[in-house]
Amino acid sequence: MILVYTLENDYLMASGALPGAELPANAVWVDLVNPTREEDLQTENWTKATIPTHEDMVEIEESSRFYAENGAQYLTASILHSTDQKHQGIAPVTFILTGQLLVTVRYTEPKAFNLFINRVTKPGNGIITGKCTGVTILLGLIEAVTDRIADILENAAGEIDVHSHAIFRRSENDRPMTTKNFRDSLTRIGGQGAFLSKVRESIAGVSRLLVYMAAMTEQNVNKKETRAWIKSLERDTQSLGAYVDFLSNKITFLLDTVVGLISIEQNAIIKIFSVAAVAFMPPTLVASIYGMNFEFMPELKETWGYPMAIGVMVASAIIPLLIFRKKGWL
Repeated sequence: MILVYTLENDYLMASGALPGAELPANAVWVDLVNPTREEDLQTENWTKATIPTHEDMVEIEESSRFYAENGAQYLTASILHSTDQKHQGIAPVTFILTGQLLVTVRYTEPKAFNLFINRVTKPGNGIITGKCTGVTILLGLIEAVTDRIADILENAAGEIDVHSHAIFRRSENDRPMTTKNFRDSLTRIGGQGAFLSKVRESIAGVSRLLVYMAAMTEQNVNKKETRAWIKSLERDTQSLGAYVDFLSNKITFLLDTVVGLISIEQNAIIKIFSVAAVAFMPPTLVASIYGMNFEFMPELKETWGYPMAIGVMVASAIIPLLIFRKKGWL
């Protein structure tokens, strides 16, 4: 699908491109969403710039993600998507600056893009001006991405606090954590850690994109306002990266805590079995003695023999338990 955004004073007008149609003169942004080969060729005819394939976009080498070709600048960054769903993802998005035009190539629909589009297609949005260029759209999209990441991290921090509260702030009246509780805690905390690694990867990609833009020598990028905007976004990504590291450390701490609690529970169970085994050793010894088939065991023929044996076995079980309790082992 090809979406063409044209400049209308202080907002953008979106329209779908028909096959074989000409690019409008006031177009500033061409958005390719899951493009077909025919749509790639149509955009190449408009811009004279090669549209990368999905296989080209997933290359991780920096030289494959940031380069110039035939006067066009190619920048690719990994952007989070489907963050509101159970299985969050991260996928590359390519930004192509060619003259005053921005071309974006994406095979996912990040929420940051939708939020940015909803904003810039309304008059008086504060981003679009009569002198808007592709660089303005690009930086606006990056700003929307960083804002979205900040919101995601706020939600992640709240969920981490919930897990922390469940582990550390249990009252004495609460039931001990069961195996299912431990399993659920490990699964959820581990899932948060895996998601934060995706967030870190996205922040790193955006940060590298901004560094590359700061080194560009195009006139549209060298404007004072543009340079200041890039610097502001770089500071935002640095602060977000530091916050992700902080949350990752909390995740690691919580995982270590849960594993430690599991070890404590296991040790308590083993201690119970050990004490039970020690407590039943003397009665077992007494029962074994009186179970031997010796001919001369006079107390077996006495009326008090059976109660005596039972008493000795009970006393030999209780005395070790009292000793263990006095020493604080129970």
